[in-house]
Amino acid sequence: MLDNPVLDRIVGFFEADVLNLYTSHPDKYELDTDYFEGVLKTTEAYYNKLELSGRENEYIHVRLGYHSKTDGTLCVVVVRSDLEDIPEIEQRKWIPFIVDKSCLTQEDTRFKMWYDRYIEGSWEVESGPKKRLIHILENINACCKALVGKPLYTAVPDKSVIFPISQNSHAYEETHQKLYGFLVDSLSKKCLLDFASLRNLTIREAENMKPPTLLRHVFSELDKHSKLHTLLAEVSKQRSKPSHGVRDAAKESDAFEDFCHDLEVANEAYEELLDLIESEFSVSSDHELRRHEIMDLLPKIAKDAYPSASICQATKMEGKTVEKVWFGEREDIEEVHQSEVLCVKFTNGEILAIQTGSNASNLALDLKFGQKASIKPDEFSVDFVLTWVPASSKKR
Repeated sequence: MLDNPVLDRIVGFFEADVLNLYTSHPDKYELDTDYFEGVLKTTEAYYNKLELSGRENEYIHVRLGYHSKTDGTLCVVVVRSDLEDIPEIEQRKWIPFIVDKSCLTQEDTRFKMWYDRYIEGSWEVESGPKKRLIHILENINACCKALVGKPLYTAVPDKSVIFPISQNSHAYEETHQKLYGFLVDSLSKKCLLDFASLRNLTIREAENMKPPTLLRHVFSELDKHSKLHTLLAEVSKQRSKPSHGVRDAAKESDAFEDFCHDLEVANEAYEELLDLIESEFSVSSDHELRRHEIMDLLPKIAKDAYPSASICQATKMEGKTVEKVWFGEREDIEEVHQSEVLCVKFTNGEILAIQTGSNASNLALDLKFGQKASIKPDEFSVDFVLTWVPASSKKR
């Protein structure tokens, strides 16, 4: 692939250490990486500051890939057009890190995957292990919320878990330190206790157990020698090195590949747990995940409606059975805003009509007398107007 003459015009190769210039400023930049891909960009908070001072052109968004070098280290692949779009002062930072193609290995699976997806546009390339792990954990959480009303993990790995930039033992341990925060610290003890009840288990000293130990007792099918608990033990071991006491000097290692292997094991381990939950409780994780994603999009109620508001009549629907539904655009009413109408007939003969009310006429009046030059979104309000038709007195 490196012999492709078009390649030089599309991508550039740089020492991975260039990323340290940005990871050292997490308040300004965020790096999100996976096995074969990544992105470096300005944080939303910092961009807001740039926007306030009229410096939006300092925004950074650089797509990344990886390629191995003949000396065993890694370099990053960058879309040239992305680099050309960032400020010149930032472009100059990358120049000392340029890697000549002669330093690269002839073949690299990661680079081919990145090239196929982002240059050739093939979406048949499988996602990296971090993205797959996030998806599995989200599926597990969706099942748990459906079964006990709580997620197993209060947080799942995000962009803060990045693949090691340097090929040494310290980089490997520090990456595990971030992973520990999600796979161990975020494990919900409340959810596990509820699952113990759901599975009719009596676990002595359950309240005093640490979550990983409780997890092993609640799902005893996955014992301490299982992939899941072997993984959690390894994450804890690697995390403890930079967290406690003075650690050994850094050693050269295949940190990137080793961490990728750990994530692949994590995928297998949590897939086993997901299969166990789905099969025992006859629940579909894909269905539950879609359901909860839709629920997250439901409007959030900020405060109660006024007791006299028309919408309060909606409680009269409780317990009733719907017989028929019809809807459409309401016929025009002079000097009144347009509205859709939804009508519901219940089996007891009652009918409910729902249409919208608004302050459009008030705003129009203000504009007529020149009190406002324009209408802001938060100046416009909409409410629901409910009309109940009682059932006929005739016996049904």
